[in-house]
Amino acid sequence: MKRFKSGCMHWRKWLLITTVSLFIFSCGNDQTASDTPTITGTPVQITHPKIMDFTSYIDLNANTMFLRKEMVRATFQGFIDKINKNIGDEIHRGDLLVTLKTKESAADDSIRLKLGSELFSGSVKIFAHSDGVLTTLDYHSGDFVSEGEEIAVISNPSSLRITLNVPYAFVAKISPKSSCLVILPDGQTVPAKISKIIPSVDPASQTQTFLLMPEQRVDLPENLNVTARLPLQTIKNAVILPRSAELSNETQDQFWLMKLVSDSIAERVNVQTGLENDSLIQIIAPVLAPSNRIISDGGFGLPDSANVMVMNDHE
Repeated sequence: MKRFKSGCMHWRKWLLITTVSLFIFSCGNDQTASDTPTITGTPVQITHPKIMDFTSYIDLNANTMFLRKEMVRATFQGFIDKINKNIGDEIHRGDLLVTLKTKESAADDSIRLKLGSELFSGSVKIFAHSDGVLTTLDYHSGDFVSEGEEIAVISNPSSLRITLNVPYAFVAKISPKSSCLVILPDGQTVPAKISKIIPSVDPASQTQTFLLMPEQRVDLPENLNVTARLPLQTIKNAVILPRSAELSNETQDQFWLMKLVSDSIAERVNVQTGLENDSLIQIIAPVLAPSNRIISDGGFGLPDSANVMVMNDHE
């Protein structure tokens, strides 16, 4: 009987200890859960306005061309007997390019015509009159050509220019002799300057032709499609934000930003914008300070006042 009572006492003591332990553990978990802050709000990224000189640009399609080219033409009617150069060869003034055989000579190789004090054999040699590179060769040996017909073209690589047609509405905004940037199809950029503005306007497109000269030696083929980026206007000490910070309605006639007024509250601020480019935009009004926190990502669809969760507190 005593052993039974002792066992019961032992069992009750173990049950009491277990119950107390579970209660303490449960309270500890509740305390931990209560210590964990509840995170609410829309996740956003913030940015700060920057004060800087800001320039707007216009991007236009352009093409490469050589200003100095020699058109090699046939001086007699006849057949091409021999071609001494190939496309891509470097040409110097006085180089023999093509030998022609007159039509009469081709019909009778025994013809001998007296031309002045010399005997005319029926062969005509055509020489280069300028330095450059042979960029075009339209005929082969044995082909027939007429007098004055173009046989080849010698281009001078040092005369490379970029030609572009500027809409006349922008012509007055572009300063003559100003620097610009030429963007190649592979993404490389070449600094250039406006070297000449042609004083005529295309009647159909109402564009005026500009010639750009690269500021450094660059080997480009003729008729390459490139992009010319020209400066239009520069504003000193402009307030600048990323374009992603600007929000608008569907009709694009109202613009606003989402500005943080506390660590977790953002409010709508209507703005007046100015110059812009592909990535940046000028804010004219209201006046913003570099210390202001503006939502750059995540602000789309937010109400006029919204709870937010800033994901980049380090900025």
